[in-house]
Amino acid sequence: MNWKKILATATFIATLPTAAFAHGELWYDASSRFGQLSGQKDANKAKVVVYPLEYSNKFLIEDELKPDGTKSEVYQANDYFNKRFVRKLKVKTIALGVLLDENKKIRQDDEKYKPFFENFGSPVEKKAEIFTTITGGRGGFIIPTIDIMGTEPHKSPATPVTVQMYTYMKEVDGPNGTREYNRKTWTERHIVPEKDLMLYHFGLKYNMYDREGKKMMTYRNAEHTYGEQYGGVIGLLNGLFGGKQTKELRPDRYRVELFKSIVDEFKDDFEDSQKNFKKKDDREKGKEKNIINKTIGFRGINLPRDVGGDEYALKSIYFSMKDLVYQYTKLKVDYSGKGNADYYVQGTITHYTLDRKWIPPTAEPYDSEVSSEDFEWTDREGNKHTGKRKKYESKIRDIFGHYDYVAIVSGTFQLVDSSGRVIVEHSEPETDDKTADAYRHFLKKFYDKVNVQFGGKR
Repeated sequence: MNWKKILATATFIATLPTAAFAHGELWYDASSRFGQLSGQKDANKAKVVVYPLEYSNKFLIEDELKPDGTKSEVYQANDYFNKRFVRKLKVKTIALGVLLDENKKIRQDDEKYKPFFENFGSPVEKKAEIFTTITGGRGGFIIPTIDIMGTEPHKSPATPVTVQMYTYMKEVDGPNGTREYNRKTWTERHIVPEKDLMLYHFGLKYNMYDREGKKMMTYRNAEHTYGEQYGGVIGLLNGLFGGKQTKELRPDRYRVELFKSIVDEFKDDFEDSQKNFKKKDDREKGKEKNIINKTIGFRGINLPRDVGGDEYALKSIYFSMKDLVYQYTKLKVDYSGKGNADYYVQGTITHYTLDRKWIPPTAEPYDSEVSSEDFEWTDREGNKHTGKRKKYESKIRDIFGHYDYVAIVSGTFQLVDSSGRVIVEHSEPETDDKTADAYRHFLKKFYDKVNVQFGGKR
């Protein structure tokens, strides 16, 4: 679903951008012990140690209530992460960031558990030793890290604009059905007033490690939003159709709300990847139906220098290339690259960027009904009917200036045979809210073409 298009149709109740739920940059090592953490095998024996939020090389951990009796944002964030994502792993967890009774008892055992609460400047290898001591080494440990956090107050300046105004009549259920007539137009000068705005930035990284301190999973996602009717498209549409609008972001509480949004996307991304992980297992074991008897493998992707040096982007790009082939094709897959494939995917990405641009203030007209009256008319058979005549006049809606974030992914992906002959090629650029989403759109269209090439459905 293209959230950008939905947002565009709903602008008449939102004068500022609204966050849309999308995808983050996910990678996991399919050859690692990750299977234990995904409910695939030995899940009942695995444990995940969940570190509290990390920020600036220090952990964030607080009691549930502040001295004034209000709930701590740090506690809410740690608790939400544990409930919404970690429990989806279907393994036992030790949630260090949530100070429930059992965790308070753990903290009292200084000799064994105190190292968990040292600053996170300590090396990952040290954490791995502690994890193994407590859990026996089955499972892994995960560290959620705040990557971006801040507010950006700015002004939308007062701006003179010209608006095309209009008035017209509309006849409903009349002799000619529904029609518009007597339309008149004119231009009107208007000043979009100055407006104080607040742009919110929040980003998270997650790293999951095994008992040797080797990364098993990485994830990165961020929100850049003004937060009006926050809750993404769902909150926006609720407001449109009379439902309950979601809470508005404020500088004193934006962190926990944006944190929750990213955790929800993390959960969804992870669950999607696990569905593909199961398809991978079923396809390798011959359990999936209607599989095309051709094998697809993978070669390299040429990347811009700045992307090639970005661990989270680099891993996610290669992971998605392999992960989405199970979702959008019915081909056999040489995932590990150890076999001889019939065909290979290779590609070049020329743009993988998140650009920010200023959208100047403007204004637009919208319909306002000013009168309505019933009228009667008789058809050729002598039957009487009742219709309505309505008069509409335009009113002006201000659209304040704001920053818009647009992800751009472009390049060329090819399916080639073993001799290098190009069988399928795709080069259409994609845009969306986030780079991971734009890249997924790009891959979907490419793999749709691949699937059709071998007799599958688009």
